[in-house]
Amino acid sequence: MNTFIKIPFATLLLFCIFSCKTRHFETPEYGKNETEKFLKIKKVHNFRSVGNIKNTEGRVLKEGMFYRSAHLHQLKKKSFDEFEKLGIAEIIDLRNSKEIFEKPDHLSNGITYKKYSAFEDEGDQLSQARKLVLKGKVNASDADKRMVDFYREYVTENPQTIKTIITEIMESEKPILYHCTAGKDRTGIVTALILTVLKFDKETIYNEYLLSNNFRKPLVEKRLRLANNLHFLYPKMDLQVLEKLSWVEKRYLDAAFGEIDKKYGSTDTYIQQVLGISEAKREEYIQKFTH
Repeated sequence: MNTFIKIPFATLLLFCIFSCKTRHFETPEYGKNETEKFLKIKKVHNFRSVGNIKNTEGRVLKEGMFYRSAHLHQLKKKSFDEFEKLGIAEIIDLRNSKEIFEKPDHLSNGITYKKYSAFEDEGDQLSQARKLVLKGKVNASDADKRMVDFYREYVTENPQTIKTIITEIMESEKPILYHCTAGKDRTGIVTALILTVLKFDKETIYNEYLLSNNFRKPLVEKRLRLANNLHFLYPKMDLQVLEKLSWVEKRYLDAAFGEIDKKYGSTDTYIQQVLGISEAKREEYIQKFTH
């Protein structure tokens, strides 16, 4: 980083023009039927409400109860009033302790903050992985496998934490916001589990999940362009790795549900045994969050 700062910008630009090869990135799959409200909060990405969608029983998820987003580290004080208008009373942080330490949420004093990590970065694996990516020792296939493995492990490795997260969200009486770093993977899995409990069909659940690609599109495209333009700084880095880590794919969520089916036989069994939600309690949640 120090080297980068010392090099004049004009020199970097000229070097880039004559040495960089323009890469055409793949187009991800986007969600359809954008019934969810995209909420533009300054310096907070992928912030939206989960609502106004219909479950298998024809009931509609109430608007303004569940909110999801990326981290709130850069949340401005000017936006505190917007949170208050939305009625958000509690924040659930799904990030691990290291992520929270490096970029803690910036919140007003009136909001209850809780953190529950079902994934801990043992041995600082994320930092080590970043170094390997820059050195070109991780390719797109490696990144894809890691994403699939992450989704499989997240739903089954720390079941008590997953139960706590889902219970905390669904027992809330006021609007609640839950988030991770990018608001797409851990947040996407948790949302998928909530919607499964509330008896939404697979198509609706996956569409809601894919909307992260819609809402993150400007941010991701900007980052990919920057990485492509400055690729000469790390010529061995596989830019496809950045693509894999930037978008969500149906296959990733397939991996999570597939692991649930493999280990527990069905999502219904998982809901009862892992999440501790009986059929009676499930019906109670449906009545509570839908109309």
